[in-house]
Amino acid sequence: MPFTNYAELSAAVSGWLHRKDLTARIPDFIALAEVGFDRIAQVRLMENEVPLTLAAGERSVTLPAGFSTPLAVWLSDVQPREELAAMVPELLPVTTDPGRPLYWAIDGGSLAFERPSDVPRTVTLRYRGGFRLSDDAPTNALLAKYPDLYLYGTLLQAQPFLKNMEMLALWQSMYARTVSEINKTESRSRAVAPLRTELAGLLGRGCGDFYRGS
Repeated sequence: MPFTNYAELSAAVSGWLHRKDLTARIPDFIALAEVGFDRIAQVRLMENEVPLTLAAGERSVTLPAGFSTPLAVWLSDVQPREELAAMVPELLPVTTDPGRPLYWAIDGGSLAFERPSDVPRTVTLRYRGGFRLSDDAPTNALLAKYPDLYLYGTLLQAQPFLKNMEMLALWQSMYARTVSEINKTESRSRAVAPLRTELAGLLGRGCGDFYRGS
């Protein structure tokens, strides 16, 4: 693909659409495609681990920028590191007694624990992040590895605005084929079941609905 950053992608989309008057709309089309990527792109590129500092007397820490879905949390100031148990916020057994956390939950924009920590601790959060290109963040790993996904996803999101049903069908087909190829690539590199795309609800829910099998 001839593009490696946000500006080049925007120019490529404009060229494929043959509409110079859509320059102001292209960022919206890219953003809508990225909402769909958050649902479909359950690939290793989206998984991150980050150390977070839980201060003494606190029972929560702010989630990192780009956080989308939690995968695991470990207490990292012990060796080997100890995985903590996940809970839904409503069932987190909250106590005011300081101590060593055992449970965690995502509560709004925070990673919360059932008790305030008795000492400063390091916890490691493994999470699935999202991708958001912008002038300030002109590239990312997904664009670098799968530029065709970005292009076809963006062109697909442009078609309802253009009311072009013929091209909508074309880009749906191209997008689905690209997703299928990515599934095969990713499944070879890790033991996951194939992901699923439901094109019938594609545009109403971003770009698709995928899940990781057990």
